Amino acid sequence: MEFGQRDGRVAPRQIDALLPKEMAKRAERVGVEKAEQDSLSLLVLGILAGAFVAFGATFAAAVTAGAGTSSTPGLVKLAGGVTFSLAYVLAIVGGAELFTTNNLMVMAWAHGRLTTARLLRAWGIVFVGNLVGTVSTATLLILAGQHARMEGSVGAGLLGTAAQIDGLGLFDGFVLGVLGNTLLCLGVWLTYSARTTADRIMALVLPVAAFYVLEFEHAIAVMFYLPCAVLIDVMAQPDFWTLIDREPADVTVWSFLRVLVSVTAGNVVGGGMLVALVYWFVYLRPGRL
Repeated sequence: MEFGQRDGRVAPRQIDALLPKEMAKRAERVGVEKAEQDSLSLLVLGILAGAFVAFGATFAAAVTAGAGTSSTPGLVKLAGGVTFSLAYVLAIVGGAELFTTNNLMVMAWAHGRLTTARLLRAWGIVFVGNLVGTVSTATLLILAGQHARMEGSVGAGLLGTAAQIDGLGLFDGFVLGVLGNTLLCLGVWLTYSARTTADRIMALVLPVAAFYVLEFEHAIAVMFYLPCAVLIDVMAQPDFWTLIDREPADVTVWSFLRVLVSVTAGNVVGGGMLVALVYWFVYLRPGRL
């Protein structure tokens, strides 16, 4: 505990982390505040969050470049996960809006503080914003030649991840989406206990790193990796393909939509039901307050 001024007197100020019941109330209040934002603000914050995911994914690709020759692939993956957490640190600490973590707004909806229409409106606007942010930032990154760095290994890493995502079936995408957003929303849930920026960052890093290492999926990553692969196919110079010795990705509109829909549905179940509804039931359901 530390002390501060209040009405001319020294008064105690809480610095202890919030306990789960207070975290649930905070999550509910945050959900309502998000839904009350005007449409343009939500769209801009969604674009920012999409850009942050693009930065985090490219950062992770650069850190893990050439990992195929490593004798410790698990540690390389962990390094990628820690660096990918940049995306969530920027988004959550910086106040941007991700569709995936906004699935926690289900807590406010379940408690009657948020109508279905307002919930879906907020989700829809942020979803579009995330897509605009990821694609536009991917375009800038490719124009800047980031894919060609480290003798093309950064681009090869991005293409490899895109090919893996593009090969997912409907069921696989759904299950990986459930698991992925469960972890990511648990990370954001933990930030509701925080009283300092350092607390929030520390709460986010391990869940996000685990998501990356275990190769789970979330919709915003799909929005980045698959369009990024298409952009590399279109914009890369011929010598890039010779350098990395691989064929361009075969991403189609259909495959993009197939994966995006299945992963998005899984994300809603994982974040909205397995995290938000569970914690609402435990701490906020009628008779519990």
